Amino acid sequence: MTKIKTTAYRVGAAGFVLAIASLAAPAFAQDAAPADAAPEGQTIVVTGSRIARPDLTSTSPLNVVTASDIAMKGGSANIENVLNDLPQITPTTSSASNNPGGGVATVNMRNLGSQRTLVLVDGRRYMSYDVSQTVDLNTIPSALIEGVDVVTGGQSAVYGSDAIAGVVNFRLKRNFS
Repeated sequence: MTKIKTTAYRVGAAGFVLAIASLAAPAFAQDAAPADAAPEGQTIVVTGSRIARPDLTSTSPLNVVTASDIAMKGGSANIENVLNDLPQITPTTSSASNNPGGGVATVNMRNLGSQRTLVLVDGRRYMSYDVSQTVDLNTIPSALIEGVDVVTGGQSAVYGSDAIAGVVNFRLKRNFS
């Protein structure tokens, strides 16, 4: 029995010595700047979205809904009604619906479910209203929307399993009065 305790003590002591030795290793600074560093005086802005700039070329289908398109729809207070006109979005409500969804407006791309469509606001993930990670579009004021970028084609390789059906990015106005 004492041989087992002695062996365990030696293994534990050796692990402790290795942990202390790894903490005491000196750190060396790099002398040269990396090749992809920003020039002096410029800033690099990193966003969580690959559709933050819709003018870039992309292999995925991109549909842009502008503020004038929203205004032509009659200035609808509900952005879900505007998005339901797009062919890749399956309407969850219609004019014949009688109080569906419990007062929640969602976006359902390709009829895969609203939990499979990622909703971004200004290129960042938006807060969900329940445990299924579904975003209530009623919390995004339609008067503040400058445009909506809709990317289909399954963006799960870029955004994860939230974007199996696609991504909807709401761009908000910067100057609003």
